[in-house]
Amino acid sequence: MIVAGFASSIQGQAPAAPTGPRLILVDVMVNTDKGPVRDLTKDDFVLEDKGKKQNLAVFAVTEADKPTGPASLPAGLASNRFNSKGEMQQTATIVLYDRINSGALDQAFVRQQILRMLAGLKPNERVGFYSLGFNLKMVRDYNEDAGPLAKVAQALQQGNNAPDSFTPPEKALFRDLADALSPMQQLQNQARVNITYPAFRSIGRHLSGVVGRKNLMWITSVFPLTYGNSVERRKNDQAELDAFKANLTDANIALYPVDPGGTGASFNQTSGAPVANEGSLMPGSMRNQAGTSSAVNTDTSLTGNQAMLILADATGGKAYRNMNDIAPALKEVAAAAGYTYTIGFYPDAKALDGKLHDLKVILAKKPATEKATVSHRKQYFAWAPDSQEGVSMRTGMPELMEEPLVANGVGLMAVVNADPAKPGVQVIDLRVAASDIRFEPRGDKWLASFDVAISIEGLKGASMKTRSEEHTSELQSLAYLVCRLLL
Repeated sequence: MIVAGFASSIQGQAPAAPTGPRLILVDVMVNTDKGPVRDLTKDDFVLEDKGKKQNLAVFAVTEADKPTGPASLPAGLASNRFNSKGEMQQTATIVLYDRINSGALDQAFVRQQILRMLAGLKPNERVGFYSLGFNLKMVRDYNEDAGPLAKVAQALQQGNNAPDSFTPPEKALFRDLADALSPMQQLQNQARVNITYPAFRSIGRHLSGVVGRKNLMWITSVFPLTYGNSVERRKNDQAELDAFKANLTDANIALYPVDPGGTGASFNQTSGAPVANEGSLMPGSMRNQAGTSSAVNTDTSLTGNQAMLILADATGGKAYRNMNDIAPALKEVAAAAGYTYTIGFYPDAKALDGKLHDLKVILAKKPATEKATVSHRKQYFAWAPDSQEGVSMRTGMPELMEEPLVANGVGLMAVVNADPAKPGVQVIDLRVAASDIRFEPRGDKWLASFDVAISIEGLKGASMKTRSEEHTSELQSLAYLVCRLLL
């Protein structure tokens, strides 16, 4: 049932944030052997874009254990950013179990590892768990307490059905987790690419409203490539890898790929590959559907999992291999979101050349940073918002409404009430934070525009339609918004 679809403009006398063609955000972790370095200021950071120092327009500090928001949301209020407690999580840690890109033999072994890892979560920890099969499935979101997830994982370890003592939500979570861990055969290369790439775009949009560190732990055997048909196979592989990298860096997600094969079944090192420490995924081989390994990387191809190491390095994450127990890796990944500095700049419009730019963060020399290590994403693609590449990263409302995860780039709160003057008519009130909208100068005012689509989901499913006025199209928000109201 169609409720509404419209484009809206907001007017004000001052911008909610600095304006510019594009904002580049970089999450920075500063650590010593004693833990994160706290209480640094904006003046302690220098950010370089291709070796050129940038003026920092954004500086913020986030802590994973300090969610914000009201104590609880009023009844009937829906939000795409707050969790069930009415809190907004500042950071995100997600485990994505990729069944379509993992060998069948790996999956039986990994299932036990995952259950052991989830069963060991503390009740107040916040770790999301998603599964990628024919579709992307969210079992538990990143901003909810892990207690129920640990409880059902412990029950699944015992191999029984959901206990009678489980509440209805716990029984539903039990079924969801069991389904998310069920084995499946690998698909053909092109089919895996067609499923994996959109899934990662959906995750990126879902995390777009998180202000701090966003960690994605990807449990997978291989990186999906179509294995280009031309003789310039390496060029085709690189183009696919760059597209995947662009999605991750645009969403500011740190990738932590995990080889699930266990000791002795990891990727083979190829000729000329750098030597890495244990715990890091090596450039190497691709497992076949039987779960065995065969080296396939060559100077003319990028197949296998050299791509994983490249993606982890570019996004500020880390790659793992030879993992008989993935729980320690999750603890390390979750700790990476504990204390984060976010810095950002608006590159000059002339610098947006559509090419890959290297980023470098330099710390001021002081006693607190003397032996500190710095971790951050290393690159971004410098396309302009109105360039072909920039436009291609945007998605229309119809596609967003069909996605498995809610996009939260623009924070929205909505409530539905009956119209006392019109029996049978429901009035939907929306609240949008102006700080989420990009303002641009128009004469003596600042204008901004964003698209809103609202879908009512019922027993017969949902349908939607959007309407945009032509004169507002050039002011479309770069953030994305979808609100699903369950009535």
